Amino acid sequence: MKLESFPTASGHGIRLTAEHITGANAVVVTAPVTAEFLTTAGAVVRVEGGYDSVERVGAVVEAEAEIRFGGGRYRVRDRWTLDAAAVSVHRHCEPIEPGREPLRLLLEAQLEEAAFDDMQLFAPPALYDLNDINGDGLEDFLDTRDLIYRDDRLTGLTVLAFSPATSLGYALSRDDVPAFDDIPDRISGQQEIVQRTDVGALGLTPAASGTTTLVAAYPFVERSRSHALTSEGREPWGAFWPMGVVDTSVGASFDVVYSLSIVAGAAAVDCLWNLWSDRMRVLSPRAVELTDTLETITRLRVEALLPYYGEGLPTASGAKPAGFVTNNHPQNGVQLENIIQYGFTGQNVLNAHHVLSYAGTLSDPDARAKALKVIDFFVAQASESAHGLTHTLFDLDTGKTANWWSGLVLPLAYADDGEDLRALMGPVYEHMEYAIEPLRHIDGTYLRCMAEEHAALLRAYEAENQRGAAHPEWLATAVAFGEFLLTAQEPDGSWRRAYDFSGAPVTEPAAWFGETELNQKSSTATAVPVLAALYRVTGEDRWLGAARRAEAFTAQHFVADLKFNGGIHDSIYSRAQLVDSESILFAMRASMLVWQLTGESRALQSATDAARILATWIYLWDVPLPPTSTLAGYGFRSTGWSACDTCGAGYIHPYEIHAAPDLLQIAIGAEDPRLAEIAHLVLVGSSETVATETKDWGYARPGLQEEGLLVSWWLIDDPMFAGTGFGGRGKGEGNKTCLPWISAVGIDAYSECVNRFGTADLIGHFEENTARIKSA
Repeated sequence: MKLESFPTASGHGIRLTAEHITGANAVVVTAPVTAEFLTTAGAVVRVEGGYDSVERVGAVVEAEAEIRFGGGRYRVRDRWTLDAAAVSVHRHCEPIEPGREPLRLLLEAQLEEAAFDDMQLFAPPALYDLNDINGDGLEDFLDTRDLIYRDDRLTGLTVLAFSPATSLGYALSRDDVPAFDDIPDRISGQQEIVQRTDVGALGLTPAASGTTTLVAAYPFVERSRSHALTSEGREPWGAFWPMGVVDTSVGASFDVVYSLSIVAGAAAVDCLWNLWSDRMRVLSPRAVELTDTLETITRLRVEALLPYYGEGLPTASGAKPAGFVTNNHPQNGVQLENIIQYGFTGQNVLNAHHVLSYAGTLSDPDARAKALKVIDFFVAQASESAHGLTHTLFDLDTGKTANWWSGLVLPLAYADDGEDLRALMGPVYEHMEYAIEPLRHIDGTYLRCMAEEHAALLRAYEAENQRGAAHPEWLATAVAFGEFLLTAQEPDGSWRRAYDFSGAPVTEPAAWFGETELNQKSSTATAVPVLAALYRVTGEDRWLGAARRAEAFTAQHFVADLKFNGGIHDSIYSRAQLVDSESILFAMRASMLVWQLTGESRALQSATDAARILATWIYLWDVPLPPTSTLAGYGFRSTGWSACDTCGAGYIHPYEIHAAPDLLQIAIGAEDPRLAEIAHLVLVGSSETVATETKDWGYARPGLQEEGLLVSWWLIDDPMFAGTGFGGRGKGEGNKTCLPWISAVGIDAYSECVNRFGTADLIGHFEENTARIKSA
């Protein structure tokens, strides 16, 4: 690579070229000294120019400039350092004669001939191929092309523009990890703030010429839209550094380090993974130190299910309701609603399966009987349907079934007929009225929810067979659902997102069930584990054939074409199907299962690609939290935690612990040590906040864990949350929610690691396996 300065109308610019790389674009920084000032009148004024002086010594370029604005003078000193793969720039900004206006320093690097429309754009976990499922050229949830994100939303502190035409990517990364942040001093609605924060921003925008610009800002700015303030307004916001007042703890000046690199890759996923491997080298993620063993933590998770076991009065058909109905604020552990949730947030059969496995060692002598009742009630309901389908909710107190179409607006599901939903739900109703009213009158179920419960049912059936306990009715029920899958599978191998109880697809309102085909078919991968299990249990080829057709669909559209979406069911954003980590996890698992059953190298490659995409959702660094926040008080570390969805980047949850055994399985198949490292990071990291006797995290009982945590700012002014019972969930706080899925995926991840590999020491197992293969 070659680094040189060049004259401009306002001084000197910087140009980076890679003449030895065929097709490489030049990266040009025409105005390296660009600042934005916040005036006392509240206006933002941009000042840009080149360097006043440039001096080169070997591979290092020292450049300096003075910025004048208002009554202030400021010095910017940049040190550009070139190596074989990248160029880094250490920026230092200090006041010479401080004025009253705070400033923000920008670095804008333009790709000389790379058209924005021709690039695939990434800012994991906030942006994957522009998040453009509908193909209109705009990011689907912000409806913009100016995409700049706070550092604390970025799991690898990097953004990437990839050119399919040249198989080259251009990355802008932050190489010094942000060290401090705090609660901004602002009032609701305020978009421009003055704050000494070490959190900057990285992004990608189209230049006026139509080419692509990589952007870094310090301190942060998010524009032209953001989900930081409100869901509907999506207002931009940003911070300015107060140069005029010396803070003894931080100082008036600041430093920040970036790198620009050119990364090769046959396809976007290859390029992204090559970049990610380098980010792992630079950031050197250090796994969380747990206060207890994973074995102890897992046992506590199982024990914590039993206090939330509930039963109801027999149904009209004589079925006896039973379920694990954990639904509380873990800080007090008090049950909120006794509602059985199937699939997604409930995972009742999976929890019961694990209670059966641990029953002989648990403190509750009735644990096995309770788990059997939970499974038997699901089977009883599913058996009433010719297709093995059930409602997704059952209220133990009222005996009513319901449809949880609307995710977070759970009150819709258990409100009494005629109840004033506007009064019950407040601002949430106002925000989601477009979906709430049509959904109230639709009876059906989600494919994902049914697939998860039936896959768990088959696993429980196999485990019970090994214990000498036969449950033929369990298998018959799962087979009925499998028959439905065979009948409903479309010629391209897919299924729709939801079905009514006659087995017909539910596609309206399209605003909720999917405005595009790929939205409506986004849950296809979730059916593959059911089909794989049926093939494993029965040996019938028809199940494997359907699984292979489904996997071929998801491998093409959701992995190769990067259109994964719709894993979760509770969007409160502008579109109902999110680009989320669970959707690529399901696609990964589908390909892995087909590879394991067939030995197909193509399926292994698809599983590997999906695993590598999923890996970019996992934090490689520890986000600085407000010192007074709850999580900071407990010494929380974000390394190994996964973001949930692109809109809520900076909201993390422990779901991806469920991928840990699959990630290691694929790492072994692909001989990829970086994937093995990610598997270890997520297994340990997502176990960090489980309450134990050693460290309770402020939760009411051992084994509880909060559903989600915030390591960035999210909807802080939104009327859905501000001033309501959902308030107080700022950066460094949790979402005050505990549901059954948290136990299910955590228990399952550890148990599957032990079952498959004989250990939860994933790195050790990978290294032993690799050494064994090499010596064979």
